[in-house]
Amino acid sequence: MLGILRHFLAIVPFASLVVFYVSSRPVCGQSVWSGFSYSFTKSDFADSTFPVNQDRITNNVWITRGTQQGIYNIHDEASYSPLPPESPIGTRWATALNNPGKSIAATNWSNLAFSDWVTAYGGQGTTTLPTSLLTQNAVVYLENDNIYLDLRFTAWTSHPGGGFAYERAPAPPPITTGDYNLNGVVDAADYVVWRETLSQTVSPSSSGADGNANGTIDSGDYDFWHARYGNTMGAGTATAGYAVPEPECLAVLVAAVFFGPRRRRTRQ
Repeated sequence: MLGILRHFLAIVPFASLVVFYVSSRPVCGQSVWSGFSYSFTKSDFADSTFPVNQDRITNNVWITRGTQQGIYNIHDEASYSPLPPESPIGTRWATALNNPGKSIAATNWSNLAFSDWVTAYGGQGTTTLPTSLLTQNAVVYLENDNIYLDLRFTAWTSHPGGGFAYERAPAPPPITTGDYNLNGVVDAADYVVWRETLSQTVSPSSSGADGNANGTIDSGDYDFWHARYGNTMGAGTATAGYAVPEPECLAVLVAAVFFGPRRRRTRQ
């Protein structure tokens, strides 16, 4: 088996395999957004094409609704559609209706089954769907971002109008590592970022050079950077809510070392 794989990799450049692998998956490792502290509301008859009436969860998912029917992802579709790929495109949903007896929480994503939005809430029907929406918490999977997040609807207009509201988990704050310029190592360049932004306020806290996460670039952030000088960013810096490398991702790197092209010796 190893001989066959070696022969295959000799024919197909390893870099091509890596590109194929990465392009065929959203990212290596999932992110989990927990809680319901972010609220979004679209009023009846509000124009769904206006950004203020779209919940732009990520760069790939912008949730909104027309004057009737269901929600959709206006980033990828112009209106709601119950036909495959069902609206909202790029999302999968889990509720107690398609996961009876299971804990419906983003932290429990690995034990949940996901379906399209309508199916997760009990199927089509203007008499049952709104009731299901307002009584079932959900975990939403953003396929292109590999994010699992908590969400619960708090309002839904059944008659024409298109109003709805929900609460969902916000994006977690950035990890503070001292790597203020995000080049993968805590070095002198990060000191420059700190010096040039000293005394500025940042939002959210812990972004930019706010190492101590107090919302202001101050002397404490210099101390934070200094204590970590020389560190490189690796697996040990990840925390809950951020992408954690999965075994298959590590397997690609191992294969690169074990099976990757080796420089052939030239005969003198």
